Amino acid sequence: MSVQLYGRWDLRVVEAVHTWENRYRVEGAASGSGTYPGDVGSQVTADGAAWALVAEHRENAAAAWKPSEMMIDPGLDRVDVRAVIGAEDPLPTRDFRDIRWDARFLDGALFEVPYRPYAVRVDDLFQMPDGIFEAALGVYLMGVRVINRWGLPFTDTHVLDISPGSRSDLAMRGVRILDTWSQAELASLGQRQLGTGMVLGPLAPGAGKTVYFKVDVRNAAPRKHEVELVCRNLAGMADAGHPARRVRTQIFVSRTSVDPATGEIVSRVQEGTLRMRLREFALDQVNGRKGRHRCPPERRTAAGKGGGPSAEQRDLLRRALQALLDGRPVDPCLIQEILDCACASTPCGCGGGGDGRPHDHDGGRDCDEPFYAFPTKFSYTVTPAAPFPGQHGPIPFDDPWWKVLLLIIAILLLIAGAIAEAADVAYQDEDLVIGTLGRVQRDDVDAALCVLDTDRSLAFLTTLDAQSNEDSQNAVTALDGDIALATPVMTRAELDAIMLLPVTDPQRKVHKSGARTGLTHAIMTGFAPLGHDLATWTIDQLALETDPDFNELVSQPGDSGSIWVHTATLRPVALHHSGDGPGTLGRASLLDDVQRLMGITISG
Repeated sequence: MSVQLYGRWDLRVVEAVHTWENRYRVEGAASGSGTYPGDVGSQVTADGAAWALVAEHRENAAAAWKPSEMMIDPGLDRVDVRAVIGAEDPLPTRDFRDIRWDARFLDGALFEVPYRPYAVRVDDLFQMPDGIFEAALGVYLMGVRVINRWGLPFTDTHVLDISPGSRSDLAMRGVRILDTWSQAELASLGQRQLGTGMVLGPLAPGAGKTVYFKVDVRNAAPRKHEVELVCRNLAGMADAGHPARRVRTQIFVSRTSVDPATGEIVSRVQEGTLRMRLREFALDQVNGRKGRHRCPPERRTAAGKGGGPSAEQRDLLRRALQALLDGRPVDPCLIQEILDCACASTPCGCGGGGDGRPHDHDGGRDCDEPFYAFPTKFSYTVTPAAPFPGQHGPIPFDDPWWKVLLLIIAILLLIAGAIAEAADVAYQDEDLVIGTLGRVQRDDVDAALCVLDTDRSLAFLTTLDAQSNEDSQNAVTALDGDIALATPVMTRAELDAIMLLPVTDPQRKVHKSGARTGLTHAIMTGFAPLGHDLATWTIDQLALETDPDFNELVSQPGDSGSIWVHTATLRPVALHHSGDGPGTLGRASLLDDVQRLMGITISG
């Protein structure tokens, strides 16, 4: 037996109660590997990405060394940066004191935050440009990427939190940390809250995950704000104040408003102010209209002023039940969530369609999905906060993030204002609501269940073939036609068998109908637990590459959610979620895994 450790540890033998001869070995370490006596005072510092501590015993000098039993325990006081490791030979009692080490983790912090926390809009979960928190938009999710740099796994009792001192400092600067979450909100992000912290485990050494905090910056000063993150073990800590538990980082806040006297948009950060006037911009009007839909209604209690379920709740239930009667696939958990919410005596989130996403509700107004828009003519001035001597000041050289940020924020807000002003009345149309979002699974498959309105969807198990207005004209059945899919979905075992065939074999060929690229073809090349960095990938994903027979792009941004179909049999294979910049590589979750993790069956 052995104990697997990660990173840099100091091992010192503090107890040796053995009848037979004992020793220990360090294996696989970048430094410190070797064999050492099992006597009190023996000490070694070992370091490596992953290495093993092995204890051994023998009955006499002529006997062979045999492995001893081993255990590792953070100790009775639940100390995370220090552990007790014990080894046990067969005699005299099983107390793991034949060799006992005092093990200290020396690798700095228990966790790493590889890049600064970033702002995510609560209504659509889109990241703000460069992750900047714009005060004009108010409440955000603060995404924090965490990598375990401790030598042992984080468990379900380890949480990431913002330290009380940092919370107080941020509050004085107008940044409020909001700790009130609904279970639906937490579920939509794939995280769990304990106290005011977010659970980190299970998270193996070297692995990473993203956790989210809710932040209100509407009163924040436009500047960089320091955030101190702390890792706590809620099962108990004797080392609560240890600096290895804390990591300091920053968030960037801007503040944008409109000058009523000049009509300019004014963006401020710590380093200076940008004033901008937009004169012309180009707008994708087709997708702008398609992306507009009714904002989710306000959350309310079922036993409200009028008593009983609200009109919105009754309408959601009616639509879900009608879809079920029409023979369309409906997640039964969605109906259960609507019923639970309508019958509850406390506020809940089903008014937003049961999607569990945090919403800023807008009183029945319309909301816009992302679409393409960019300025063609504008003018701006940049004024530094502090004057400088000479011709060349700090603006071209220092901290360039804020100058790009100001332009991006100003353009986005101006365009958003123009769209809302021009189209607020024109698109108040119930037909634009495309459906109701149900259960969401971000990690491993990045999938969601929804009920689609009839006039917004094709027949189930049908995809569009190549269309005459698209770049790709390599139709599977007929140009401007539909493709009827066969079931069941392909299993991992079937795909493993296909992967044994030569890469040129027709059985390797698949195709998809993507929103951005249209119908494109690809070759299945293998499996790997890889995907975009907004989710955690612990199970294999399907890897795809350009099919040389067609020389088409595998995917482009906007193709996520399209289905890869086995061309030879027309059976569904995988759910697309990622690709590379040139569009020559793609990643997709096996529908076999989607069915299992979402608790559904895809059938004809």
